[in-house]
Amino acid sequence: MKLFIAVFTSLFLVCSTANGQDNVVLANGEWPPYHSKKLPYYGIASRIITEAFGMEGIVVEYQFLPWKRGMLMAIDGELDGTAVWRHKASFEEDFFYSESILESQTVFFHIKSFDFDWIRFDDLKPLKIGGTIGYGYNDDYSLAEKSSEFSINRAKSDDVNFRMLLAGHIDIFPITTEVGYFILQQHFDQQERRLITHHPRSLTPVHERSLHLLLTKIESNIQLMKRFNLGLAKLKKKKKIQEYIDEFFARTDQK
Repeated sequence: MKLFIAVFTSLFLVCSTANGQDNVVLANGEWPPYHSKKLPYYGIASRIITEAFGMEGIVVEYQFLPWKRGMLMAIDGELDGTAVWRHKASFEEDFFYSESILESQTVFFHIKSFDFDWIRFDDLKPLKIGGTIGYGYNDDYSLAEKSSEFSINRAKSDDVNFRMLLAGHIDIFPITTEVGYFILQQHFDQQERRLITHHPRSLTPVHERSLHLLLTKIESNIQLMKRFNLGLAKLKKKKKIQEYIDEFFARTDQK
C-alpha cells in the first residue's frame, strides 16, 4: 500500500510539472468597468484574464488591493502578477508583459448637439475644456493647461464633468471611452445619456492604448505567460473579447 501511494504521488508530481502551474494569484483593484470587486466577473478585464487562463486549465485568484501596493507585492513575489496596465519601459525590469488584452483610449466627450471636430490640439483653443483633478492625459493637454490661450478647468470627479457638460459649463472633457460610458450608465438617467456622445479621435498615443497582464519576472512565469497568451489568442479567435464588453454594458444598462 505504501509503495502504491509513493508511486501515485510521484506520478502526480510529474504530471503537475508537465502541465505547468494550475493556479495563479493576481493583484486586482478598482478601475471600473475594467476591474472592480463589485462588478460581475470583477469587471471586463478581469473576466478576460480569468477566461484566458481557464482556456489553459488555470484557475485565477484575485486579491483586491490598492494598485501601488498590489504591484509592490507582485515585485516581491508575494503574488504572481497584477493586471491590467499600459506599457511602460520601467515595468519591464520587474514584469513580463502579456499580449494586448484590450485597447483603451482617451477621447473627448461632448453634447451631441454641439458640432465638434478636431485634428490638432490648437483647434481646441476657442472651447471650454474640462478635466478631472489628479488625472494625467497627454503632453498636449499638460502644455495647454499652462497656456493662457486655452480655457481648461478641472473638476473633482468624472461624473461632475458630465454634469458640467449637460449644464453647458464646459464644451468637452477627456476620459477613457469605456469608463466614460460606464459612469453615464451608473449616475445618469437614460434621457441624460442620450444627449452625450464622444469624438472618435484619441488623445492616447498608439503605443499606450494596449492594456496588459503583468507577471513577475521569475523563470517559472515564462511558461505561465505563454499559456496565458495561448488562452487569450483562443478567446480572440472566437471573438469573445467584444462579446464580453457588449454583454457587460447590456447588463449594467438594465439596472
